[in-house]
Amino acid sequence: MSVAMEQNGGGAFDPALAGLLESLVGSRDAISASKEELDFLSNLLQSKELHALFKVYNSIVDRVRDDRRCSPVLSSSMQTTLDVMEVILPRIALSDTSRQLFQLLQNPHIQGLLCAHDAVAQKDYLPRLPDIPQEMDEDEETIKIVQLVKSTEPLGATIKTDEENG
Repeated sequence: MSVAMEQNGGGAFDPALAGLLESLVGSRDAISASKEELDFLSNLLQSKELHALFKVYNSIVDRVRDDRRCSPVLSSSMQTTLDVMEVILPRIALSDTSRQLFQLLQNPHIQGLLCAHDAVAQKDYLPRLPDIPQEMDEDEETIKIVQLVKSTEPLGATIKTDEENG
């Protein structure tokens, strides 16, 4: 294996590829393949291109793991902002910085951003449908309420149940 690593430049040799290459070299006699096939696999496992692909793959996997660990610390940032505004309100006459912060926190774009943050943090992505009433007379006709959503515009439709087809 050390020969293979030296041939590849001895640099960052991926451990998974190193293990595969070591297994291939160690089991050459037990594998029923031609010398050409074994040499092809050996050269492939040592190729710079495959190592570059593994490096990219490992970078992507590491990034995805990091993203999964990144979760919101707070899911009520809008309420926290309102609390901060309540605290700094008496101080806006005394401090220019307090006044600027208060004005910034009142900005509709900032408040929209905080509301969006809270919706994502609470995983509140879908529109809520009204609860289905549990009290129904048997004589009443069954009506199903369906809500269709086109991007952000809720669309409503009422569908009556056909007695013959259900």
